[in-house]
Amino acid sequence: MDAGFPSLTPVRLESIIPHMKRTSAKERGWSLVELLVVISILGIILAFFVPPIVGRITTHARRVATGQALRMLREAIMGNPDVQDMVLTGFKHDVGRLPRHLIELATDDPFEGIYAKVMYVGKEKLPVWDPYLKKGWNGPYVREDGNMNYLDDAWRVPVRFHVEDNDTLGLKSAGPDGVFYGQPGSVTDDDIRVLF
Repeated sequence: MDAGFPSLTPVRLESIIPHMKRTSAKERGWSLVELLVVISILGIILAFFVPPIVGRITTHARRVATGQALRMLREAIMGNPDVQDMVLTGFKHDVGRLPRHLIELATDDPFEGIYAKVMYVGKEKLPVWDPYLKKGWNGPYVREDGNMNYLDDAWRVPVRFHVEDNDTLGLKSAGPDGVFYGQPGSVTDDDIRVLF
């Protein structure tokens, strides 16, 4: 004891290190470097696999939407066989022929309004509906929003009639590659067809 500073209790000089809980490597957790390495690896994996998956999902969704649009156009042209009344029997039954262009499903006068700029072979004003004979244009057979979206598929390629040996068999879309099979640049037959 020092004479100048009396102490009531003796000072014990003992380390606290032995009293601390020791942790193993399993209990410590992850270091910042380990976390950055794992996040980098996950980012690389996602960069390789996510775009093809998203592309396949988008292509499938567009195929489904195009198929539905073609079936809707087929029903507008040929009528719905499930409907027994004469309210909507289809363009072919009402007019007596297939439409020369799909805009004939939306208007009986293709020389007016937004339809005037569309040119096609055999363009004519269609006969009006005669309720006694039950003949003539009884449309519109498709809903027109002013943009004529029903003319194109989900890839914004115009829909065509599917013709084989001079017989019109249905409607078709160019599909995901945007080129109709048989045209230059077409490698595979990915066209979407709906038959009448």
